Amino acid sequence: MSVTTENAPVQGQTTLQENSAGEGVYASLFEKINLAPASRLGDINDFLDDAALSEAPAAERLTAAMQVFMDRIRQSGQRVEKLDKTLIDHHIAELDFQISRQLDAVMHHQEFQQVESLWRGLKQLVDNTDYRQNVKTEILDVAKDDLRQDFEDAPELIQSGLYWHTYTAEYDTPAASRSAR
Repeated sequence: MSVTTENAPVQGQTTLQENSAGEGVYASLFEKINLAPASRLGDINDFLDDAALSEAPAAERLTAAMQVFMDRIRQSGQRVEKLDKTLIDHHIAELDFQISRQLDAVMHHQEFQQVESLWRGLKQLVDNTDYRQNVKTEILDVAKDDLRQDFEDAPELIQSGLYWHTYTAEYDTPAASRSAR
């Protein structure tokens, strides 16, 4: 618990705050949010693993977040007189900008857009299917080139792998599902 000594401010006089021995800003912060300070912090890179992050106690996660924040301030080269909301908001905005740039790079990548297009097409198919008519939707993961090769290799359509998956495995098998496709 921090001990505060305050003198009644007179014009031109400053207020003095002292923390008791052994306690500092770190302990004071944890006291305000009703957490016990972490006694030790392992390697910060351990928090890159989602499982390790979810299993870590809240105090350890907060300590790691504070460590990253302090490292960012140190790297910025700015002289910081005090941590205030404006400074924290500034660094949050920088992180938000970095994440936005990375997400934009992923979302505008050609391969991602192709995969997204395929999933949107599948969603449209599922959304426009009337399942009241005893319809069952199954998804077969096959590339167009593999499907084309399958049709070229089969002397007749009924000997193709696609025919086997969609008809033979279902309708030529005893006790197979008889739903419409």
